[in-house]
Amino acid sequence: MCASALLGACAIKPPPTNAAPDESPTAEGTSSSPSPESNVPSSPTAGSASPATTAPDASPEAVPAVGIVGTNHNATAAAYAVPAATVHTWLTTKTGPATRTAFLTFDDGPSVITPQVLDTLKQLSVPATFFVIGRYLELNPAITQRAMAEGHAICLHSYSHDYTYLYPGRAGNVVNITADYDHALAVATRVLGPTYAPGGYRYPGGHMSWTGLEAADAALAQRNVSWIDWNCMSGDADKKPPANPDQALANLTSTFTAYGSPSAAVLLNHDSHGAHVTLATLPRFVQFFRDRGYAFGVIG
Repeated sequence: MCASALLGACAIKPPPTNAAPDESPTAEGTSSSPSPESNVPSSPTAGSASPATTAPDASPEAVPAVGIVGTNHNATAAAYAVPAATVHTWLTTKTGPATRTAFLTFDDGPSVITPQVLDTLKQLSVPATFFVIGRYLELNPAITQRAMAEGHAICLHSYSHDYTYLYPGRAGNVVNITADYDHALAVATRVLGPTYAPGGYRYPGGHMSWTGLEAADAALAQRNVSWIDWNCMSGDADKKPPANPDQALANLTSTFTAYGSPSAAVLLNHDSHGAHVTLATLPRFVQFFRDRGYAFGVIG
């Protein structure tokens, strides 16, 4: 497939320290990224049960008791959660489950858009996986508490999302990446409870965009964490993002087809504050997969 077809990396500057609670970084493309790895899907299946609709704790300071010990989701989501290590294997080996499964993923939140995404997912009875930025999680704790309470999974997408710090010279710096990850995990544990344990991590910009990540990959593996890229996308992080839902759906269709219509489809979206087209297209993304016989899962 085209070398740049899946490079929807969200190239953003680190969030400002004094950002307002409803702000989040705007996703932009990284056209200078190297060719993506050709990776994918093989075994466990994920059910299509709907997310739970437990009301979130109204207090941002309170830690809701919605998680299962050592997981990144609540008990309801256990029915359709697939271990991140399994999803990683599917992506890197181009294998997949017998039951076609779609994973809707959202990067760069939480933001003012995220509650609207949650509202739409609830209406559609579909779960998703949110790859959150630690600094924005600090600013918007109640939003992510709500997401977990409603049956979605929460994975990490760094604390800083600072490319220069994480990948100086476009090569991974293991010391900086692990320190940044541990910072994000500490924030998430404070917000989501001491038993919060994500199995998945999405490198800012995507693993496929950088070099020299072997040491960082090993450090994450020591933390029982697998990196997760994607195999189809809406293009909402491109330098020229879709201007309307028709274009966003066309991006999903073309990247999904170019990747060989994978049985484990990991769709890259964003829930940063500018992702209005993604929000508007979400029902059509869901219908796209339902029309092709996919169930929906989350990444544990």
